[in-house]
Amino acid sequence: MTEQKLEICGNRVILRKTSECDFPDLMALWNDGRVMKWVGFPNGLGYDLKKIRDWFSRLQVDPDRHHFVVHAEGIGFCGEVYYAVDRMHKRAGLDIKFKPEAQGQGLATDALRTLIRFVFETEPGVEEVWTEPSEENIAARKLYKRCGLKPSSRPPDMEQGPSYWVLRREDWASA
Repeated sequence: MTEQKLEICGNRVILRKTSECDFPDLMALWNDGRVMKWVGFPNGLGYDLKKIRDWFSRLQVDPDRHHFVVHAEGIGFCGEVYYAVDRMHKRAGLDIKFKPEAQGQGLATDALRTLIRFVFETEPGVEEVWTEPSEENIAARKLYKRCGLKPSSRPPDMEQGPSYWVLRREDWASA
């Protein structure tokens, strides 16, 4: 059986379900310390082909994890977006990483809004989306705010983290 090529169109970006052809772009992104410093890896992750194949194999068998590459006209590969559904707690964790050359152009805002729309339109059991930007990552916090997420109290069932920003389905629907 061939895998369906899922593409989600934003205003200026296209989110495409990640496939093996995206490995070189993802390895470059993940190995870039300018990108990964915000998640605790100032020298990048050091991914090679074996590591990314192992990651991709785990991704493929988990129906609650969804990874997309982001493309924009004139730039091509911009970065990645991801979400993981926690069905028990009716929430989805979000992640986004953009290469520096694609930042500061509104493309990340379009990509994240497109991902959030996709989550709320295709995951009826998800009542909120969330993320946890570090206090030092001012650009990420501005991005999340533009996309409707707000700082909130961390749910008691979650381990400690740097922060907890959330957008509830009802707030998204009324925006």
